[in-house]
Amino acid sequence: MVKVLSVKGNELVPLTEAKAGHWCQGLAWSKDGRTLLAQCMVEKEIMVFSFDGKELKLAGSIKVSGGPAAIRTAEP
Repeated sequence: MVKVLSVKGNELVPLTEAKAGHWCQGLAWSKDGRTLLAQCMVEKEIMVFSFDGKELKLAGSIKVSGGPAAIRTAEP
């Protein structure tokens, strides 16, 4: 499960969630905060989620030849 939290004062409050694959261990946000990538070892894919500020939806996936073990976005 991928969960997005928001900060309200001094608390983290659940905002939305979406089902993810198995053994997913790394996430990376796009610079504009509208796309979230999640790497999933068992499925050998990077799941692509869209985020509109309120809802997280699976938008697709990128298949890879092995389990993705590290992820980051490019520096500006």
